[in-house]
Amino acid sequence: MPKNRVMVRALVGVLLLSNAVLLAFLISSDAFSDDEVAIGEAAPRDGTIALPEIGDGAVLDANRWPDACSFVNQEEIEAIFPGVKDIEHESRAISSSSVKDFAADSTWKASDRAGSGQCLYSMRLPGETYSATQFWVRIDAVADPELIVRYADRVVPGTGTNQGAQGADRCVITGLAEGSWNCRKGPLLFTVGGQTTVTFKGKPAPAPFVWRDDVLPEFVRTITAKIE
Repeated sequence: MPKNRVMVRALVGVLLLSNAVLLAFLISSDAFSDDEVAIGEAAPRDGTIALPEIGDGAVLDANRWPDACSFVNQEEIEAIFPGVKDIEHESRAISSSSVKDFAADSTWKASDRAGSGQCLYSMRLPGETYSATQFWVRIDAVADPELIVRYADRVVPGTGTNQGAQGADRCVITGLAEGSWNCRKGPLLFTVGGQTTVTFKGKPAPAPFVWRDDVLPEFVRTITAKIE
């Protein structure tokens, strides 16, 4: 067989193999895109969270705070994450006592402890083999709205932006890495955060930034809709 014919056949073989590899890649890419997660829109349920009227610089004791888990329910998570499964939540106790408070009076007080001041949600999004996605909401304070404004502006560190303030009076990014938002609405000061392993449809940015910039604002909108 002439040498040139052998070379031609070898080249054809290489091209066929390359096309097969390319086809497999395209197929796998299409399969991967099917696993990407779409972000829905917040659909807050009707009704408000009962908070007492607070004025004259007053602060509501932590043991009178509402249950943090009452701000977001399963149906509201399903609106934000179509196709979500295995949603679970867990209440966690937190202390509202600061170092300054402790130094002034180190005795234990029931008023400093919120039995369900934080709520942790776990869930499984499309493409995840287990419940690797987490969202959490934490109540930071309930007080006279004017005091909340002064306190948040002075004490809460972060980058102010309207991007996360979906229905809130103001939000700041409190951590670039974990992507949490601290927000205030009337008498309520709260923080939302979380993490996921998925990629999101139509979002070229890495998942942590999409979570911060596109997902968490929907949760903020869900929560603030319940505060008059």
